[in-house]
Amino acid sequence: MSGKTKEASTARNRSRLQVLVPFLAPILFFPGCKPAEKKAEKSGSTPPAVATDATLAEELAGARIDVAKTKLDQKRPDEALSLLVSALKADPTSEEARAMAETILKETTWNLPVLTIDHQLPIEQIHSSPPSSLWVGLSGETNTTVRWNLETLRIEGVLFPVAASKTRSLVFDAGHRWAVVERGPVTLLCNAQTLKPVCDLGPLPDFLTPTSVVVFSADGLLMAHPGFVSAQDHSIVWRLRDSATGQVIRTSDPVTADAPQPLAAWLDRKELRVIHADGSSMEMPVSPVEEIQKTRLPEAVKLLQAQYSLDGNSVLTLQEEGPHQTPVNSVISYGSAEDGSLGEAALTKRFPWSRQPNLWNGLMKESQQTSFWIEGNVATLLTSPHAPIETKTPITAVSFEDQNVITGEENGVLTIHRMLPLPGKNERETKPAAIDKAALLALENLSESLSGIRYEEKERTFTHIAPSDRLKTFGHCRFDAILALFPHLDFSPVIAGFKTAEQRGVPAPAFLPLWDRLAHADSTRKSWPELLKLSKDLAETPWHQQLTAAVLSQAPDHPTAAEHSPWLAPSKMEEIFRSNDSSAILAAIQSAGEKGPAAAAALALALKSDLHERIEACLARAKDLPPLLRQISLSRIAWLQGRKADALSAWPEVFPELAEFRLREDWEGWEQADFKPALDNIRQCVTEELAGIEVPENSTPEQRKTIAERLNDPATMEAVGKRRFAEACLKAALAFSAHKEETETTFQLASLARNMGAPPEPCLRAEALALTALGDYQKAHPRWIELITEHPIETTIPGDYAEGAYTAFENSDPRQAMEILTAGMHRFPNDGNFALRAGWVALLTNNPERAYQFLQAGKRIGFPAEKLENATALLTIAAAQSGAQDDAAVYFQDLLRIDPAWADSATLDTLDWPEELKSILGQFSR
Repeated sequence: MSGKTKEASTARNRSRLQVLVPFLAPILFFPGCKPAEKKAEKSGSTPPAVATDATLAEELAGARIDVAKTKLDQKRPDEALSLLVSALKADPTSEEARAMAETILKETTWNLPVLTIDHQLPIEQIHSSPPSSLWVGLSGETNTTVRWNLETLRIEGVLFPVAASKTRSLVFDAGHRWAVVERGPVTLLCNAQTLKPVCDLGPLPDFLTPTSVVVFSADGLLMAHPGFVSAQDHSIVWRLRDSATGQVIRTSDPVTADAPQPLAAWLDRKELRVIHADGSSMEMPVSPVEEIQKTRLPEAVKLLQAQYSLDGNSVLTLQEEGPHQTPVNSVISYGSAEDGSLGEAALTKRFPWSRQPNLWNGLMKESQQTSFWIEGNVATLLTSPHAPIETKTPITAVSFEDQNVITGEENGVLTIHRMLPLPGKNERETKPAAIDKAALLALENLSESLSGIRYEEKERTFTHIAPSDRLKTFGHCRFDAILALFPHLDFSPVIAGFKTAEQRGVPAPAFLPLWDRLAHADSTRKSWPELLKLSKDLAETPWHQQLTAAVLSQAPDHPTAAEHSPWLAPSKMEEIFRSNDSSAILAAIQSAGEKGPAAAAALALALKSDLHERIEACLARAKDLPPLLRQISLSRIAWLQGRKADALSAWPEVFPELAEFRLREDWEGWEQADFKPALDNIRQCVTEELAGIEVPENSTPEQRKTIAERLNDPATMEAVGKRRFAEACLKAALAFSAHKEETETTFQLASLARNMGAPPEPCLRAEALALTALGDYQKAHPRWIELITEHPIETTIPGDYAEGAYTAFENSDPRQAMEILTAGMHRFPNDGNFALRAGWVALLTNNPERAYQFLQAGKRIGFPAEKLENATALLTIAAAQSGAQDDAAVYFQDLLRIDPAWADSATLDTLDWPEELKSILGQFSR
């Protein structure tokens, strides 16, 4: 090593040790300033030689090389390359900087934005189907999903908007014919192309990963999903449906909360396969006549998450290893070969990322196989050296394709980033040429066009370059000079990639279908321009101005043309209806169109009138009328025509809320009118009509007589319909059965209910209750026995066993009474009220030990609060009769704490209990 080279190397190393990174102190770069010499003069020592320009350049280049290495460790090859260019500008002879730059250029995959779509609404979900379809879930004040045609840059589908709610999941079949959209409390099966809903699937269990449990057969003809048994019963069932209609083909047995929960599913034309948290599987054949099979693994496991392969022969799982150990990913295989769909590259393409529940923040959250990570506004691909994707605002959704990465942001901007090809390899033996100014300029242009950033040497910062400027810069790049610098690289693939990377933007008018739909969905706004003006960020922006100009330029018959605005029509319609001129009103209904604000206003006004002809005219003209509005209209027509049964029979016991239907039904063209008064009117009619045949609580004999007469009047059934009439008769029979003077009427009403199609069990129960209240235990007892022995066990209630046992006791058959009570305790082991009844009957039949068992079970379960006092008194008696005197004393003290009056013998005199039971309490009260 020459002395000069060695000196320069020593100076460079010293500069690194003294933390001359990322840049040397500015004072070193100003000529004429020699701080080292001034310090020497003061100390009297000999000043060192002044550093040469070459030494300073090498130190500066070395410092930037060090920072570039740090950037590479941080997965930032873009910033590293920019720093290396700066290093070569400082020291063109640096072989280390040139070699590092060559390695980055050879190995790094760069990305270039080729399409930007600014939705002006936050993005929550992205799903793509190359080459043309792209679905985007949007949120904010209003939630919707749109489908873009990327070839024509047009919106070809808009999911009907609803008030603010998140798009929790977006799942598609393999052919992208069907989509499942979960937002708020509603999960919709939709036509993926038009985004028109097919049916409501009900709420999905929120502790499951939607993309793992909502599944389609490979041909898209069938789909399956988990759901709850009912709003009250949250046991999980699987429903197999026809994708085109949503019709349920088969339902699985319920999985209760204490059973291993399902984690993932797979479906083909033959069966649905489900894996559970303990590794067990359920196979439910599509054919309802074939039995459901369940299998278990040889060894028990505890799984937290799971995902089936495409062929269903293997499952990727997140398995719990034990206390203090991190869960690990493992594959359970059912076949000899895997299809590769559970590999990291395949999973990345199969499942987009979003902030909502998905595979990447569940099953793969802690996995070492994750091929990317998202943090803030940076997406980093980890499978091989990739330049990061950086956005202006936080990334909320990402979809991966073969050559593209699609990002969605909080600000509503969606960007398609094209992955550029790597350079090829030249086998030439040519040595790299020396770096001159032309080569440096070419390398700088190449770096900026590939990385999209520029290193500002003075400010020591990185600035981002617009995609259009990157293309221009690339066009100025001299590849003859680049080839001389890197003779072993072939940049022709990169050049071809830039040439084919057409950069596109979506003009504001393309958003007309979205904003027009959003405007129509909100009846408080008169037009979409008002919707846009609500946002301060949009007002008076070029984007807003373009959109406004697009509407003004529409043909006169366009629904959003300013001079023919449909939002003016409702007020004119109201004027015509106020005139009460029937011919003019019917003409206005005809001219209102098949749907839209004018048609909606006409229907709302017709529903307020007392003339069914107006409603019929609206129905005859209507198109795409929501099912609820059709039902309201038909009920109103029937009511006005005196057909009360037809008006009321279609409505459930619990009336629906309009807002709930708006979450499930597409009301396109009918949102602008307020139909709540019409629904409230039907609800009031139904409520008033049914109130006349309902037995009030604590009814008087006169009230019961009036209701019985109404129910025996044939006109009542005609008014309310057969189903409601049967329900009313049954409810009245059960209410009358508590009054022994109403026994005959109870039997009449029970018979009426039975003949009208009411379930036989409650009808029989009403008769048995009436006989029991009358004290005719001989006739009552056979009915109770029939209820608990000859009818499905699911139809029985605790009172059936309690009354059956009591009537057996009254019929002097204590043995049968105890058998019935024992059966009842097995049937209702968690019913504290039944345990109390069982204990009482057991004491009456002189079975204190069994009574004590029943009452202790009731205490463990918990007695009803209003019956705790009597239950404690019976516990005292049963314990004493069973020989547990100490327990009895404790229970009696509990009784006194509830009410000290039990210490007074006068309290016992008020009880209608057998004397032998009261005497035992009397012993403790002395």
